[in-house]
Amino acid sequence: MSSEFNQRRATRKRATAPIPVVDAMTERVCGQLGNLSTSGVMLLVSSKPTHGGVYQVAFTLPDAQHREHRIEIGIQEQWHEPAASAGQFWSGYRIISGLDDAVRAIDEWIGPPAD
Repeated sequence: MSSEFNQRRATRKRATAPIPVVDAMTERVCGQLGNLSTSGVMLLVSSKPTHGGVYQVAFTLPDAQHREHRIEIGIQEQWHEPAASAGQFWSGYRIISGLDDAVRAIDEWIGPPAD
């Protein structure tokens, strides 16, 4: 795992278009990407996550040439709260594993830090 995943308070980018997130084991949609950093992700999920639960999820991100890259990461739940829509939850996760290709694609999608 890259040390980039261990940064705290990393630059986050909010998803401005729907980005479905799937459970990598079942390939079923489990939520939508809310925002993403190199160290964590916030999801809008359709079922209450397990406190401290570990999940393997996947989603696609476009690069600068508009090519789609499948990102598969291991995440651990840090917090969750009910969303405005019944049966949905906002949930924050720490990224605990991912391949170097995933790190590079996340970095490119997020872009340089804002000054």
